[in-house]
Amino acid sequence: MASWQGNVALVFATAALGITLYNQFGASKPLNKPQPAKYDFSSISGSVPLEDRENLVALHGYILDLETRINALEQSSPKIEPTLIAEQIDKAIEQREKERIAEATKRNPSVNWFRNLPDDYRQRIKADQHYANKSINDAFSALLNINNSDDDRLAAYGQLKMTLGMLRRDLDENQHTAVVDAMLNISEYTSEPTTRIHAIENLSRLDSVSPKLADYFQKLLQSDDNDYVRSVSASALVSQFYRANQLDKKEFALELAQRIQGLESSGDSKVADIMTDSLKHPRLREELNKVLGNSG
Repeated sequence: MASWQGNVALVFATAALGITLYNQFGASKPLNKPQPAKYDFSSISGSVPLEDRENLVALHGYILDLETRINALEQSSPKIEPTLIAEQIDKAIEQREKERIAEATKRNPSVNWFRNLPDDYRQRIKADQHYANKSINDAFSALLNINNSDDDRLAAYGQLKMTLGMLRRDLDENQHTAVVDAMLNISEYTSEPTTRIHAIENLSRLDSVSPKLADYFQKLLQSDDNDYVRSVSASALVSQFYRANQLDKKEFALELAQRIQGLESSGDSKVADIMTDSLKHPRLREELNKVLGNSG
Protein backbone atom coordinates (compact mmCIF):
# COMPACT_ATOMS: atom_id res chain seq x y z
CA MET A 1 0.00 0.00 0.00
CA ALA A 2 2.79 2.43 0.94
CA SER A 3 4.48 1.81 -2.39
CA TRP A 4 1.20 2.51 -4.22
CA GLN A 5 0.71 5.75 -2.30
CA GLY A 6 4.27 6.77 -3.15
CA ASN A 7 3.57 6.20 -6.85
CA VAL A 8 0.44 8.33 -6.62
CA ALA A 9 2.45 11.12 -5.03
CA LEU A 10 4.96 10.91 -7.87
CA VAL A 11 2.11 11.20 -10.36
CA PHE A 12 0.82 14.32 -8.54
CA ALA A 13 4.27 15.86 -8.61
CA THR A 14 4.68 15.14 -12.33
CA ALA A 15 1.27 16.67 -13.00
CA ALA A 16 2.41 19.75 -11.10
CA LEU A 17 5.42 20.00 -13.42
CA GLY A 18 3.14 19.70 -16.47
CA ILE A 19 0.86 22.45 -15.16
CA THR A 20 3.88 24.68 -14.60
CA LEU A 21 5.15 24.19 -18.16
CA TYR A 22 1.69 24.82 -19.57
CA ASN A 23 1.44 28.08 -17.61
CA GLN A 24 4.77 29.19 -19.03
CA PHE A 25 4.40 28.18 -22.67
CA GLY A 26 0.89 26.92 -23.39
CA ALA A 27 -1.31 29.76 -22.24
CA SER A 28 -1.55 32.44 -24.91
CA LYS A 29 -2.68 35.18 -22.52
CA PRO A 30 -1.87 34.40 -18.89
CA LEU A 31 -3.87 36.49 -16.48
CA ASN A 32 -1.17 36.57 -13.83
CA LYS A 33 2.55 35.95 -13.69
CA PRO A 34 3.09 32.19 -13.13
CA GLN A 35 3.91 31.31 -9.55
CA PRO A 36 6.18 28.45 -8.47
CA ALA A 37 4.28 25.18 -8.07
CA LYS A 38 3.60 24.20 -4.50
CA TYR A 39 2.66 20.75 -3.26
CA ASP A 40 1.76 19.84 0.32
CA PHE A 41 3.45 16.54 1.26
CA SER A 42 2.31 16.61 4.90
CA SER A 43 -0.96 14.80 4.21
CA ILE A 44 0.82 11.70 2.94
CA SER A 45 4.10 11.94 4.85
CA GLY A 46 3.02 9.29 7.31
CA SER A 47 2.04 6.70 4.71
CA VAL A 48 4.82 7.26 2.10
CA PRO A 49 8.13 5.52 2.63
CA LEU A 50 11.08 7.73 3.48
CA GLU A 51 12.83 6.99 0.17
CA ASP A 52 9.79 8.03 -1.87
CA ARG A 53 9.36 11.19 0.23
CA GLU A 54 12.98 12.12 -0.50
CA ASN A 55 12.35 11.54 -4.21
CA LEU A 56 9.29 13.78 -4.08
CA VAL A 57 11.21 16.54 -2.35
CA ALA A 58 13.99 16.28 -4.93
CA LEU A 59 11.45 16.41 -7.77
CA HIS A 60 9.76 19.41 -6.23
CA GLY A 61 13.11 21.15 -5.97
CA TYR A 62 13.77 20.41 -9.61
CA ILE A 63 10.42 21.96 -10.54
CA LEU A 64 11.22 25.11 -8.59
CA ASP A 65 14.63 25.37 -10.24
CA LEU A 66 13.08 24.90 -13.69
CA GLU A 67 10.54 27.64 -13.00
CA THR A 68 13.29 29.99 -11.90
CA ARG A 69 15.23 29.39 -15.10
CA ILE A 70 12.16 29.87 -17.29
CA ASN A 71 11.33 33.17 -15.59
CA ALA A 72 14.93 34.33 -16.02
CA LEU A 73 14.82 33.50 -19.74
CA GLU A 74 11.56 35.38 -20.16
CA GLN A 75 13.01 38.45 -18.47
CA SER A 76 16.21 38.37 -20.53
CA SER A 77 14.58 37.73 -23.95
CA PRO A 78 14.62 40.88 -26.10
CA LYS A 79 11.25 42.37 -26.96
CA ILE A 80 11.09 43.77 -30.51
CA GLU A 81 8.60 46.57 -31.06
CA PRO A 82 6.35 46.25 -34.16
CA THR A 83 7.52 49.66 -35.41
CA LEU A 84 11.13 48.48 -35.30
CA ILE A 85 10.22 45.38 -37.32
CA ALA A 86 8.49 47.57 -39.92
CA GLU A 87 11.55 49.82 -40.14
CA GLN A 88 13.83 46.85 -40.70
CA ILE A 89 11.54 45.51 -43.43
CA ASP A 90 11.53 48.91 -45.18
CA LYS A 91 15.32 49.08 -45.02
CA ALA A 92 15.63 45.59 -46.47
CA ILE A 93 13.26 46.48 -49.34
CA GLU A 94 15.15 49.71 -50.03
CA GLN A 95 18.48 47.89 -50.06
CA ARG A 96 17.11 45.25 -52.41
CA GLU A 97 15.84 47.95 -54.77
CA LYS A 98 19.26 49.61 -54.82
CA GLU A 99 20.89 46.29 -55.62
CA ARG A 100 18.36 45.66 -58.40
CA ILE A 101 19.01 49.06 -59.97
CA ALA A 102 22.78 48.59 -59.67
CA GLU A 103 22.51 45.21 -61.37
CA ALA A 104 20.32 46.60 -64.16
CA THR A 105 22.76 49.48 -64.68
CA LYS A 106 25.65 47.05 -64.82
CA ARG A 107 23.87 44.99 -67.47
CA ASN A 108 22.96 48.05 -69.53
CA PRO A 109 24.60 51.39 -68.63
CA SER A 110 22.39 53.23 -71.12
CA VAL A 111 19.46 53.01 -68.68
CA ASN A 112 21.42 54.49 -65.77
CA TRP A 113 20.11 58.00 -66.42
CA PHE A 114 16.49 56.91 -65.92
CA ARG A 115 16.70 56.50 -62.14
CA ASN A 116 18.10 60.03 -61.72
CA LEU A 117 15.20 61.79 -63.42
CA PRO A 118 12.60 63.67 -61.35
CA ASP A 119 9.27 61.91 -60.90
CA ASP A 120 7.46 64.53 -63.00
CA TYR A 121 9.98 64.48 -65.87
CA ARG A 122 7.50 63.24 -68.48
CA GLN A 123 4.98 65.97 -67.60
CA ARG A 124 7.58 68.74 -67.31
CA ILE A 125 9.17 68.21 -70.71
CA LYS A 126 5.73 68.36 -72.32
CA ALA A 127 4.53 71.41 -70.40
CA ASP A 128 7.75 73.43 -70.24
CA GLN A 129 9.41 73.89 -73.64
CA HIS A 130 12.47 75.57 -72.13
CA TYR A 131 12.99 72.62 -69.81
CA ALA A 132 12.51 70.17 -72.69
CA ASN A 133 15.04 71.96 -74.90
CA LYS A 134 17.55 72.09 -72.07
CA SER A 135 17.13 68.38 -71.38
CA ILE A 136 17.70 67.53 -75.05
CA ASN A 137 20.72 69.82 -75.36
CA ASP A 138 22.29 68.55 -72.14
CA ALA A 139 21.90 64.92 -73.21
CA PHE A 140 23.20 65.69 -76.70
CA SER A 141 26.25 67.48 -75.33
CA ALA A 142 26.98 64.70 -72.83
CA LEU A 143 26.88 62.09 -75.61
CA LEU A 144 29.31 64.03 -77.78
CA ASN A 145 31.72 64.82 -74.92
CA ILE A 146 34.61 62.35 -75.31
CA ASN A 147 35.85 63.30 -71.83
CA ASN A 148 32.85 61.52 -70.32
CA SER A 149 33.06 57.81 -69.67
CA ASP A 150 31.61 55.49 -72.32
CA ASP A 151 28.88 54.42 -69.92
CA ASP A 152 27.91 58.05 -69.23
CA ARG A 153 27.80 58.75 -72.95
CA LEU A 154 25.53 55.73 -73.48
CA ALA A 155 23.33 56.94 -70.64
CA ALA A 156 23.08 60.35 -72.31
CA TYR A 157 22.07 58.64 -75.56
CA GLY A 158 19.34 56.75 -73.74
CA GLN A 159 17.94 59.95 -72.24
CA LEU A 160 18.16 61.79 -75.57
CA LYS A 161 16.33 59.05 -77.44
CA MET A 162 13.55 58.69 -74.87
CA THR A 163 13.01 62.45 -74.53
CA LEU A 164 12.77 62.92 -78.29
CA GLY A 165 10.36 60.00 -78.49
CA MET A 166 8.06 61.36 -75.79
CA LEU A 167 8.00 64.77 -77.48
CA ARG A 168 7.62 63.28 -80.96
CA ARG A 169 10.58 65.28 -82.12
CA ASP A 170 13.69 64.44 -84.08
CA LEU A 171 17.16 65.87 -84.50
CA ASP A 172 18.15 67.81 -87.58
CA GLU A 173 20.42 66.14 -90.11
CA ASN A 174 23.66 67.53 -88.69
CA GLN A 175 22.73 66.55 -85.14
CA HIS A 176 21.74 63.09 -86.26
CA THR A 177 25.06 62.60 -88.05
CA ALA A 178 26.86 63.69 -84.90
CA VAL A 179 24.91 61.13 -82.83
CA VAL A 180 25.78 58.33 -85.26
CA ASP A 181 29.46 59.33 -85.19
CA ALA A 182 29.47 59.41 -81.38
CA MET A 183 27.90 55.95 -81.10
CA LEU A 184 30.29 54.55 -83.70
CA ASN A 185 33.16 56.02 -81.72
CA ILE A 186 31.99 54.28 -78.53
CA SER A 187 31.48 50.93 -80.24
CA GLU A 188 34.89 51.02 -81.94
CA TYR A 189 37.10 52.34 -79.15
CA THR A 190 35.58 51.28 -75.86
CA SER A 191 37.65 48.81 -73.85
CA GLU A 192 34.59 47.28 -72.18
CA PRO A 193 33.00 44.41 -74.18
CA THR A 194 29.51 44.85 -72.74
CA THR A 195 29.57 48.59 -73.47
CA ARG A 196 30.54 47.81 -77.05
CA ILE A 197 27.61 45.41 -77.40
CA HIS A 198 25.17 48.01 -76.05
CA ALA A 199 26.49 50.62 -78.49
CA ILE A 200 26.18 48.27 -81.48
CA GLU A 201 22.66 47.24 -80.44
CA ASN A 202 21.59 50.88 -80.18
CA LEU A 203 23.10 51.62 -83.59
CA SER A 204 21.22 48.69 -85.11
CA ARG A 205 17.90 50.13 -83.87
CA LEU A 206 18.32 53.58 -85.40
CA ASP A 207 15.51 54.50 -87.76
CA SER A 208 17.76 56.47 -90.08
CA VAL A 209 19.28 55.27 -93.35
CA SER A 210 22.98 55.93 -93.52
CA PRO A 211 25.70 54.68 -95.90
CA LYS A 212 28.12 55.03 -93.02
CA LEU A 213 26.04 52.65 -90.87
CA ALA A 214 25.61 50.20 -93.74
CA ASP A 215 29.37 50.08 -94.29
CA TYR A 216 29.98 49.57 -90.59
CA PHE A 217 27.49 46.70 -90.25
CA GLN A 218 28.86 44.99 -93.35
CA LYS A 219 32.38 45.20 -91.93
CA LEU A 220 31.26 43.68 -88.64
CA LEU A 221 29.38 40.89 -90.41
CA GLN A 222 32.41 39.93 -92.45
CA SER A 223 35.18 40.29 -89.90
CA ASP A 224 34.04 40.47 -86.28
CA ASP A 225 35.08 37.67 -83.91
CA ASN A 226 31.78 37.74 -82.00
CA ASP A 227 29.00 35.67 -83.60
CA TYR A 228 26.31 37.68 -81.85
CA VAL A 229 27.73 40.93 -83.23
CA ARG A 230 27.78 39.42 -86.72
CA SER A 231 24.16 38.33 -86.42
CA VAL A 232 23.04 41.77 -85.18
CA SER A 233 24.99 43.42 -87.99
CA ALA A 234 23.37 41.24 -90.68
CA SER A 235 19.89 42.09 -89.35
CA ALA A 236 20.82 45.79 -89.19
CA LEU A 237 22.02 45.71 -92.80
CA VAL A 238 18.69 44.19 -93.89
CA SER A 239 16.87 46.89 -91.87
CA GLN A 240 18.88 49.58 -93.66
CA PHE A 241 17.75 48.14 -96.98
CA TYR A 242 14.11 47.87 -95.93
CA ARG A 243 13.97 51.46 -94.61
CA ALA A 244 15.70 52.84 -97.69
CA ASN A 245 13.12 51.11 -99.87
CA GLN A 246 10.22 52.36 -97.74
CA LEU A 247 11.61 55.91 -97.86
CA ASP A 248 11.78 55.66 -101.66
CA LYS A 249 15.57 55.96 -101.72
CA LYS A 250 15.69 53.69 -104.71
CA GLU A 251 19.36 53.93 -105.59
CA PHE A 252 20.58 53.24 -102.09
CA ALA A 253 18.01 50.45 -101.63
CA LEU A 254 19.25 48.79 -104.83
CA GLU A 255 22.87 49.12 -103.72
CA LEU A 256 22.06 47.48 -100.39
CA ALA A 257 20.03 44.72 -102.07
CA GLN A 258 22.99 43.89 -104.29
CA ARG A 259 25.33 43.88 -101.28
CA ILE A 260 23.02 41.53 -99.39
CA GLN A 261 22.76 39.23 -102.40
CA GLY A 262 26.56 39.14 -102.67
CA LEU A 263 26.93 38.34 -98.98
CA GLU A 264 24.42 35.47 -99.30
CA SER A 265 26.56 33.94 -102.04
CA SER A 266 29.80 34.69 -100.23
CA GLY A 267 32.60 32.15 -100.28
CA ASP A 268 32.59 32.47 -96.49
CA SER A 269 29.86 29.98 -95.57
CA LYS A 270 29.39 31.48 -92.12
CA VAL A 271 28.75 34.94 -93.54
CA ALA A 272 26.37 33.45 -96.11
CA ASP A 273 24.44 31.47 -93.48
CA ILE A 274 24.07 34.47 -91.15
CA MET A 275 22.90 36.68 -94.01
CA THR A 276 20.36 34.11 -95.18
CA ASP A 277 19.06 33.66 -91.65
CA SER A 278 18.43 37.42 -91.43
CA LEU A 279 16.14 37.18 -94.45
CA LYS A 280 13.98 34.31 -93.22
CA HIS A 281 10.92 36.55 -92.89
CA PRO A 282 8.94 36.15 -96.16
CA ARG A 283 8.19 39.88 -96.42
CA LEU A 284 11.88 40.80 -96.34
CA ARG A 285 12.77 38.24 -98.97
CA GLU A 286 9.90 39.44 -101.15
CA GLU A 287 11.04 43.07 -100.92
CA LEU A 288 14.62 42.11 -101.72
CA ASN A 289 13.65 40.04 -104.77
CA LYS A 290 11.35 42.78 -106.01
CA VAL A 291 14.08 45.42 -105.91
CA LEU A 292 16.61 43.09 -107.54
CA GLY A 293 14.05 42.03 -110.19
CA ASN A 294 13.17 45.60 -111.09
CA SER A 295 16.84 46.42 -111.60
CA GLY A 296 17.15 43.74 -114.27
